[in-house]
Amino acid sequence: MSLQLKFVMPSDPRYLPVVRGAIGPLAAAIGWDESDCRAITLALDEALANIIRHAYHSRADGLIELECRESADGLEVTLLDNGEAPDKAKICARAMACDQPGGLGTHIIKDVMDTVSYQATPAGNRFVATKRLRKTI
Repeated sequence: MSLQLKFVMPSDPRYLPVVRGAIGPLAAAIGWDESDCRAITLALDEALANIIRHAYHSRADGLIELECRESADGLEVTLLDNGEAPDKAKICARAMACDQPGGLGTHIIKDVMDTVSYQATPAGNRFVATKRLRKTI
């Protein structure tokens, strides 16, 4: 039997520490080291912050569903929201060398996670990211 963790949270950033507090220990239980656990936590925090900022335009009255599933080879994370759909042309649009503050969240997410996808569905916006656990011999 594999682990499954679900949260339904308001689109309010004050709840982000609660999710961060659960993701790191979850990643550790699956088998990642401390450095990887911090990176996975950061990537998911960035994804949630992007939903709050861009899909809900910083309104705290939206809902975000977060589901983390342990898979045979690692972790799959799904985020669902009913905010404004992301403009795929603007995702990761900011250049890494740019001096502007902010805008690096999607770079972090893509660097940390092995796969990342965004879909607009009838049920809302769906973000799915996976991270494979590389077994050492």
